[in-house]
Amino acid sequence: MSPPPGTPYPHLPSQADLFYLCTTLSTSDTSLNLNVGPPSKSSLLIGVLLLGNDLIQTLDITPIDLLTMLSEEAIERLGAPEDITSDGIGLDIRYVSESGEGLFSLTAGLKVPVTESLETILQFDLILIPGPPSTYQLSSAATDFLATQTSNPHLIAVMSVCTGVLPLAQASLLSNKCVAAPHHLLPSLRQNFPDTTWEDVRWVSDGNVWSCGAVTSGADMMAAWMREYFWDRAEAVEWVLQAAGVRERRRGYEEVR
Repeated sequence: MSPPPGTPYPHLPSQADLFYLCTTLSTSDTSLNLNVGPPSKSSLLIGVLLLGNDLIQTLDITPIDLLTMLSEEAIERLGAPEDITSDGIGLDIRYVSESGEGLFSLTAGLKVPVTESLETILQFDLILIPGPPSTYQLSSAATDFLATQTSNPHLIAVMSVCTGVLPLAQASLLSNKCVAAPHHLLPSLRQNFPDTTWEDVRWVSDGNVWSCGAVTSGADMMAAWMREYFWDRAEAVEWVLQAAGVRERRRGYEEVR
């Protein structure tokens, strides 16, 4: 059964939370609330939004590669135990650009085949926005794409990496949100978008908006999201993240509640 629109996804309790719950004498629902949400989806449709015509850093897209390690094929290829493999997910990754065709150039000489245009009729479960040039100005077509996608209650999360937060700000989608951004852009962002709280941290989550301030923070952001959203596949997530060398950290000051 699909969750009601707008249902928040849970954070698993920390060790301190579990200790409190096991030792408290309170019987009130408020004190004992674990905020357990609906089960995660077994397959996800992901859109990677490639904006601008200049090179996008390959590191900006690596968070998606970390998520693909949770796919059925990758887990099996990594030699995971059967109980871990059974919790693998299906992933359908689409690359969206303003041209809607051809190859999009990344740094390090890599090219990504574009599979969708901004006029796509697909509704994505997760959108990743790698950083365009800091001088990029959002087009009307890209504005419409972001407005349509983010207004759909079935969108689980939108993630920006480094300057990928600029399109969200220019599309007026960050009002009253707390987000992370590149350190050198914070003064101008605070001046131009005063209704947004701009944080100088590795990553921030505020509702279904996730953002990180630098390209190397993208993996930490994705790992945190995987631990939160796939709460019912926790063993598989931790196995995959350990295989990737991601340190264990379920909760941190970078989260906004």
